[in-house]
Amino acid sequence: MHIKSAVRITLIAALAACFACKGKEEPAEASTEAAAQAVTAVVKAEKAAAVKTSAKTPYTKKDTYFALPAVKGGEIDLASYAGQPIMFMLFTETCPFCRRAAPALENLHKTYGPKGLAVFGVCIQDNPEAAANFAADLNITFPLAYAGRQVYRQYKAQGVPYIYLLNTAHEVVTVWPGYDKAFDREMAQNIEAELAKK
Repeated sequence: MHIKSAVRITLIAALAACFACKGKEEPAEASTEAAAQAVTAVVKAEKAAAVKTSAKTPYTKKDTYFALPAVKGGEIDLASYAGQPIMFMLFTETCPFCRRAAPALENLHKTYGPKGLAVFGVCIQDNPEAAANFAADLNITFPLAYAGRQVYRQYKAQGVPYIYLLNTAHEVVTVWPGYDKAFDREMAQNIEAELAKK
């Protein structure tokens, strides 16, 4: 932003100088050439700033890393969420507590997704229909993966649902074993704290 401002000020000064000198000692071609050079400098500076901003930090796979098949095709790969805090829930299709937790995660997805939180569910069953049925029954819009039994072991879950909040480096910040409506406020506070660090 500072580069753009400085270059724009330089451009304005160059153009002002061109108009001030109009009809004096300097020929019109030189004034036009100076203005063109100033414009070129602005374009180059803006392109350099855009490249610098869009350069991604390489993703470091930690022991929390996983990639699983997604219900809607493709996969849910933590590397795709580099630099984003993540909340995900381990679940099974018919678990009543998972079904109670899912609408709460849907609300968090709708509230904090636009602010940078990634929310998804990981069905520990191998059958993609189990996760698809879960989403259809509960009107879930956040992404769901399946075949998550290895992730269940990896994250040392001891039942379902297990809900995890990962920071931007994808380290576990908080774990909620099970679900109760009393967790909602704490979840929101923890998410807001992680988003504030971005």
